[in-house]
Amino acid sequence: MVQLTDEIKESLAATKIVFFATASKDSVPNAVPIGAFKLLDDEAILISDQYFNKTLANMKENPKVAISFWGEKGGYQIKGTVTLHTSDEIFRKDVAWMKELRPQLVPKSAVVMKITGVYTLKPGPDAGKKIL
Repeated sequence: MVQLTDEIKESLAATKIVFFATASKDSVPNAVPIGAFKLLDDEAILISDQYFNKTLANMKENPKVAISFWGEKGGYQIKGTVTLHTSDEIFRKDVAWMKELRPQLVPKSAVVMKITGVYTLKPGPDAGKKIL
């Protein structure tokens, strides 16, 4: 499994919005901005789902996803595979986290993205290059 570097973790932690990309089984893309995300550990990201519709349908059909963001130390695209949680300990932790962070939001599911690759978005000859 891919482990994020400290620089990437710091950049992600300082980012308020990431863009979350999914695709249906027929390869129809969908991208949405999300603000309810955090690192679970060096190899996984938790994304809290309050409003996903097309995104949720896509993840059920095709678990391969990506997030893109631009932080203080540059831009990154992180690719991974998701699992959906609706009634286990991960989901309960997500609900508790949302009660603290944004009490008005009630999660429908907790999305765990296991990281499979990281790519740079910095302009120049290495743009799009896999770095992890």
